[in-house]
Amino acid sequence: MNQTTAKGFLTSLYDLSFHAFITPKIVQIVYVIALVGVAIASLGYLGSAFAPAYSFFGPPQEPSFGSILLHIILTPIIFVIGSIGARIYLEFIVAVFRIAENTESLRREP
Repeated sequence: MNQTTAKGFLTSLYDLSFHAFITPKIVQIVYVIALVGVAIASLGYLGSAFAPAYSFFGPPQEPSFGSILLHIILTPIIFVIGSIGARIYLEFIVAVFRIAENTESLRREP
């Protein structure tokens, strides 16, 4: 265990020299928050299927069966694609931080 992983979270958070990374420590929490956000967005999309459609001309129109069915089919697809996107982005961030940690350990070796 090297010096940067032995430090506590608050010590790493307020390290003004930026020798310790906190992102790998909190990435699991960020992923859960991202999944909650994707779930809320997906449910919002599903809820929009039942909202009346407003137009510039004429009164609001009630949602059609086809529109509701399309939203029901697309909601899980949107959730899965959003989850995959969040996971890929966070894995990329963690990979960059691991490269930085490994590069630092190689630099310190004679």
